[in-house]
Amino acid sequence: MKKTRFYPTIWSTAPYAPSVMAGWYGAETQETELILRNEPATALRVSEMSLNITKLSAIDEHGEEHFIIDFPGQNPVTLKGISSGNFIRSKSVLSLPEGKYSSLRFYMAGWGNQFIYQDGVAESANSFERLDFQIENGFEVEKSKAPEVKLWFDFAPYQWKRHFKPLTDLFIGSKSQKPRLANMFGN
Repeated sequence: MKKTRFYPTIWSTAPYAPSVMAGWYGAETQETELILRNEPATALRVSEMSLNITKLSAIDEHGEEHFIIDFPGQNPVTLKGISSGNFIRSKSVLSLPEGKYSSLRFYMAGWGNQFIYQDGVAESANSFERLDFQIENGFEVEKSKAPEVKLWFDFAPYQWKRHFKPLTDLFIGSKSQKPRLANMFGN
């Protein structure tokens, strides 16, 4: 009987391993990752936002607003927290003049806006004209460096018990809740 040797680690050294491919693509692009926070959304424990964005602007360290891009006829965009692994990639931020920026402002249409809280409850957010998100540690635009930007949103992660909410509502009965937005956000 002939013995055949088997080397299970030989396949992990294939030229198309994920770690090798990441190195190939990582060298070509310069990316800056920005973490965006909205204090009232953090206090309300918002986990997801569906916003009908019409315009996007950046606010510099002197308080001046610089418009980045308009979204004519835009459909709602879903923004999820860092824990979900979702982000928005943008090259439009590169059109900003040189300088330091402290926040991004999202202008919204009067329809199609919604906040979803960590317990799964959804609430309409159509009463807001705009939302400001502070950039953690700021952001500096230099013309010599033109990075692509990844926008991460610092929202609360979902609670695991939100999946059981329909069952608990069925047995306990749905309680009328006071809108959470009325207490925290102001126009």
